[in-house]
Amino acid sequence: MEINIFGAGKEVGRSAIYVKTGKTNILMDYGTMFSDGEPKFPMHIPPREIDAIILSHAHLDHSGAIPIFYITEKPKLITTQLTAEISELLIQDFIHLSSYYLPYENLELRYMMKSVRPISLKDNFTINEVKVKTLNAGHIPGSIMTMIEADNKRILYTGDLNTIDTKLLKGATKKLPKLDAIIIEGTYATTNHEERRKTEKELVSTVKDVVDNQGIALIPAFAVGRSQEILCILQEAKVKGQTYLDGMARKASSIMLKYPQYLRSSKLFTRAHEKAIWIKSWSDRRKACKKPSIIVTPAGMLKGGNVRFYMKKLARNENNGVFLVSYQIPGTPGAILLENGTYNFGKRSERVKAKIGWFDFSSHCGREQLIEILEKNKISKIILVHGEKEKLETFQKELLEKKIGEEVIVPENGDKIRI
Repeated sequence: MEINIFGAGKEVGRSAIYVKTGKTNILMDYGTMFSDGEPKFPMHIPPREIDAIILSHAHLDHSGAIPIFYITEKPKLITTQLTAEISELLIQDFIHLSSYYLPYENLELRYMMKSVRPISLKDNFTINEVKVKTLNAGHIPGSIMTMIEADNKRILYTGDLNTIDTKLLKGATKKLPKLDAIIIEGTYATTNHEERRKTEKELVSTVKDVVDNQGIALIPAFAVGRSQEILCILQEAKVKGQTYLDGMARKASSIMLKYPQYLRSSKLFTRAHEKAIWIKSWSDRRKACKKPSIIVTPAGMLKGGNVRFYMKKLARNENNGVFLVSYQIPGTPGAILLENGTYNFGKRSERVKAKIGWFDFSSHCGREQLIEILEKNKISKIILVHGEKEKLETFQKELLEKKIGEEVIVPENGDKIRI
């Protein structure tokens, strides 16, 4: 079995793992990443050389380049139906907002959707002589890990992974089948996350304080996964005050509501979304800003979207709060706000008078969780991807020092690894 790293080698983004067995070629993910404001794609793979594509989850850094293969060919796309529909939503938005050239259009996206072969979590199927098993990845609703067995070898590709239970999802299983190799993400390979329940309590307490003082709590959050988790947390804690949901998060939630089997508690999820007012117009947005409330809306890094309207309306009032719940890429408006307390309202940057906070609601394993899963399963060959070069190499050194894995590889894009 040969593993080709065509993306996510010593970088975060544009994941692309190409596995070749004796008779079958399987591509797992094919995403995009942004560098200097432009999209970057994985290394090229001739579409005719692909027997099937398996998509781990919907985020663009794993799905955003897949339509390229539907310009000339129609390979099977194997993923959960929820992931397929969320991917369609995100890629449509990607096409719509692109001010730069993309190598595909909506036609290719339609062909991609027609080629979907839906599976469920914990499914078993074959692609030619290859046995495939999927497992819950715990990252976002519908996300999967993929185990491939062929030529008397068994490997697991985690995609993005989270083993911690959240209010939205059950965490990925920590006990894995016997493996010859694991291809595992290392986004937070050198970072430990704060205990989840503590983070939830801190958010709830902070939001309650703002609303009790007649303020409005603005929570910018990613549209897929994070917005829905925040609504569930607020609902379970019975936080007083009207909650609003805006932006693409509404469409994502509408899709998730159709697939309750992928949620930890469909009852809590449904209740949270029934209680929230779904913003449908600019009139609704203006109303939401007039009385104590909680507004959950993309974009999670304050970059674009309806959140700019809310920032202009709310951030200059010291009774209000702006609470970030997602990772902030350096240089984004959210990162700048956390660094120096300022926001560019249009003409110039001003100091934000509203309360500012950041809460670590990561949907990735932290360092401790990665070590736990690798140590518990005694996998001899560990392949670290989807992380910054320095972090992956630091983690590689730690694993070797702890004698976790006989071989720990940090590949570059283009590397081939034989199993």
